[in-house]
Amino acid sequence: MIKKILLSFLAIVLIVVGLTFTSRFSHLRNFASWGLHTIHDYKTHPTRLVESGDQPQPWEFDSAYNKKEIPAEFMTIIDSNDTHAFLVIQNGKLLYEKYWDGYDTARLSGSFSAAKSIISLLIGIALDEGKLKSIEEPVSNYIPHFKTNGLEKVRIKDLLTMSSGTNYNEGDKGYFSLNATAYYGDDMEYLITMMEKKEEPGVYWQYRSGDTQVLGLIVEKLFNQSISDLVSERFMKPMGAEADALWLLDGSKKHEKAFCCFNAVARDYARFGQLVLNKGKWNDKQIVSEKYINEATTPASYLKDRYENDNPVDFYGYQYWMVNHSGVHAIAQNGLFGQYVYIIPEKNAVVVRLGESKVIKPIHHHQPENYTYIDAALAVLK
Repeated sequence: MIKKILLSFLAIVLIVVGLTFTSRFSHLRNFASWGLHTIHDYKTHPTRLVESGDQPQPWEFDSAYNKKEIPAEFMTIIDSNDTHAFLVIQNGKLLYEKYWDGYDTARLSGSFSAAKSIISLLIGIALDEGKLKSIEEPVSNYIPHFKTNGLEKVRIKDLLTMSSGTNYNEGDKGYFSLNATAYYGDDMEYLITMMEKKEEPGVYWQYRSGDTQVLGLIVEKLFNQSISDLVSERFMKPMGAEADALWLLDGSKKHEKAFCCFNAVARDYARFGQLVLNKGKWNDKQIVSEKYINEATTPASYLKDRYENDNPVDFYGYQYWMVNHSGVHAIAQNGLFGQYVYIIPEKNAVVVRLGESKVIKPIHHHQPENYTYIDAALAVLK
């Protein structure tokens, strides 16, 4: 009897071990090793270096640097939300800067989905250089899986605007969800093969990290380079980043997790905001065309928002968010747990907030804390 129990137990162990070492279940093994996701995952997950180069361009300090305090009503919320960094840049100069909980100008912090906007910028460069003919191109031109399973009509534009119509369900937090496979899996190419048609593309907006991961694989093919090398070459070095960054890789270290997982210091996140504020230009170099920046930061109003009575989408462009609050229009990079880069053209300003706030019910697709951060920035802006 004992022998049979031992044999049964051994069989179960072998099955579990075998399953966890296949692409379908490898995420379970990695989850056991890496643990729950945090903004510090660069310490435990495989990464690739994103070099900053040897010619940093430190931010110039405004004459009013840190002379104006954020009102207590906003600072109380900022502090209670586990904010680690809050920066305000105006007219290209650092106006306000504060860190909490041991963070400083040299400490990396994870972006989560704020990285999606960087992938969009790379698509823009591919268009500018003719590597990509048009965002109207079918995804199947680059990803063979999209030639099947009813995905033939999906365009690159549909990926950019989160309207691919696939079965990728961002709200599914189960152990066997596509979400789990994306963040903890060993192979991003395998993840893509699990995507199927759910509805017609280009009709409804639905947030899907899988859409950005497909864009990442397309970028790799267009440039024949890793995303990390591209970001270093096209952004970090020409923009004079102050510190090397890291990008998380899948478990087999084949591909960057394009839908998330850029890790940088707060001052360098601000550079991506300043680039958009400058309409794609850094100093005398046009890194991304003004045309693409304008299109990327314009809401995809032809799409229907199924979460709010099929209203036109007025809050999302090409992997960028739009927030209208307190009389200003802000363009935003937005990541889980409150990783934000706001671009406020009316004030010629960029705002960075990094931290570990909790996810709660959104207001018009935005976490309510967004409004506090914008108000706090407006309080110190000239």
